[in-house]
Amino acid sequence: MGIVERRERLRIQVRSDIVKTAKDIAREDGWTAVSIRKIADVIEYSPPILYEYFESKDKLLEAIRMEGFDYLQTEFVKIKGHFSNPQKQLVEVAQTIWHFAVENPEVFQVMFNLEGAYCDSKKAYSQAMSIKDNPVWEMIASLRPKSGELVTKTYYEWWCLTFGFISITMTTQPRYAFPQAEPVYMEGIRRFIRSIM
Repeated sequence: MGIVERRERLRIQVRSDIVKTAKDIAREDGWTAVSIRKIADVIEYSPPILYEYFESKDKLLEAIRMEGFDYLQTEFVKIKGHFSNPQKQLVEVAQTIWHFAVENPEVFQVMFNLEGAYCDSKKAYSQAMSIKDNPVWEMIASLRPKSGELVTKTYYEWWCLTFGFISITMTTQPRYAFPQAEPVYMEGIRRFIRSIM
């Protein structure tokens, strides 16, 4: 392996370490405890080195937000390919979002500016909400193939229901209450799906 490849591999590894450390600190102490300096202390690099990867905490949070939406998008594509029934697809999508939020609360917090994880960037939202090649929009269109405008309106409602319910649950309920909240969430999802058919 050449020097250039080795440097690139090291660069990818350091970037990954920065992101992982930020998430670890946030999971343990909350996003307000995360700073470039604290991350640098944990991974034993100087802050100026970290600024070569992320020029600010906001840029770091933007990368984590994009990571969360990209992960979910990949899962939605898999679901669309695995199940042919659009009702089943949407139920699976809803469960995937729920489990992702429960298992990765620190990432979900960044995705929706919760619990002190404030990020100015709207780039991830515009990509996630875009209807072009959007598997969830296509699932809804299969159930409600009337007009693109109506499907888009329903897709926006879906977004509000799924991500809104989880965000409210995460910010108002103690963690031990999540198992009781999941059936309420899923019943709301099923009711929503029935209403659009």
